[in-house]
Amino acid sequence: MVTRKIAVLTTAVVVVVACAAWVYAGRSGPSGPAGRQPGPDMARLSARLPFYPLLHAPSERQWRIDEAERQLAITCMADRGYRYAPAAISRPSEATVDHPLPFGLESLATAAAAPGPAASEKQESKAFFAALYGSDDRRISARGKTIKVSWPATGCQALAEKRLLGSQRLRWLQVTIQLGEGEQQARKNLDKDPAFRAADARWARCMRAAGVETDDPVRLLNSLPRDTDFATSPVAKADIRCKSDTDYLRTAYTRLAVVQRAWLDAHPAVLATWRSLMQRQDRVAREVLG
Repeated sequence: MVTRKIAVLTTAVVVVVACAAWVYAGRSGPSGPAGRQPGPDMARLSARLPFYPLLHAPSERQWRIDEAERQLAITCMADRGYRYAPAAISRPSEATVDHPLPFGLESLATAAAAPGPAASEKQESKAFFAALYGSDDRRISARGKTIKVSWPATGCQALAEKRLLGSQRLRWLQVTIQLGEGEQQARKNLDKDPAFRAADARWARCMRAAGVETDDPVRLLNSLPRDTDFATSPVAKADIRCKSDTDYLRTAYTRLAVVQRAWLDAHPAVLATWRSLMQRQDRVAREVLG
């Protein structure tokens, strides 16, 4: 199934680099009326982070790229005698916007049940998958500071990406990994920021007063059972109350934006390459889609 390349690669970077230090909105949605909510609009604050439009924000441009890749793969498979019918790419809307939760729980609204597996290629033959994804012994790979990602070098999926990226597929892998690792490094750098450290300390003192010994809201969220009903959990309610009372999330997001911008300013070539390759893909996608 054709997947969104940015999301797939970013997820790989997050899981491998800092699994315990970052949470995604799939566990707990960033909005919802249940319980006492933090004051600011967290989705809005998250959207202002410099990395958000690079790695997380849905957009018409990304939709065009994904849809063009999907159509190219379908045509390629048909030329090889296979009927390939991946799920349609949904256009972005406010309802589909999610954001990472770098500071743990932001709402007492319990997440909806996780969706079931997406429609796939069913029980297709090995030849079908070889036509789509190419040979396992022919792959391209890119390495960041901490991880290595490999990607098909042949097959219809690869040909679709080559149409969009030309000879720059490997560079696209590299720059996406660099941005994913940069986002994680910026979050680590935030721990050295005096204003954020002070907000962390205020939140921890409030939690201790509520009878919860913790010094990190992400670890706290990860320590809760996966089926926790946040609206009734005393720990979750204390977390949200303390974040509200100490203005923790507003401070945290404001300072995270500063350190993220500092990382991007220190790596201008990475950002320039990302923008150039996105523009190229969008230009070709418009041609494909007519």
